[in-house]
Amino acid sequence: MRDRVRLVCKENKYQMIGKGRVKWQKKDGGIRLIVKNALNWKLEEICVENELESEDILVMRCEKVQANKCIILVVCYMTPMGPLAQEENVKKYTILERVVQEFSRFPVIVMGDMNGHVGILREKGNENGRKLIDFCEGNEFENLNVTIGNGLHTWENASPNAL
Repeated sequence: MRDRVRLVCKENKYQMIGKGRVKWQKKDGGIRLIVKNALNWKLEEICVENELESEDILVMRCEKVQANKCIILVVCYMTPMGPLAQEENVKKYTILERVVQEFSRFPVIVMGDMNGHVGILREKGNENGRKLIDFCEGNEFENLNVTIGNGLHTWENASPNAL
């Protein structure tokens, strides 16, 4: 199980929430979410069902203070292709599916290192890429890396107060 980390950075400008890596005795790395305090978000980590299977998934409820708006942010790390990756990543996608279904009343953003190649820009696709495509299509998500690969602008913060 990962050690939980919650830090407020220099001059109280940012806060970081994350989990440190301990799987397979790797003590470095982990997953993190860093948020600018000026955005006035109330952050709450949501524990997913099986902590041991989900140590590479961080789920955060982000509520815009005094705006009555909420989004769910999911940070995920998928294991690169190898002997243990297939089974482990299937478990992670099962957890992601449960999170998306459970919080379907809110906008959900899934981000992170999916270690997937989906075949854009003349790259060869891989199993992680196929899983990512299936997950996106099944949940009506857009894979922004594909949009970027097609030369389209995908996101811009129009206002420092935007959610």
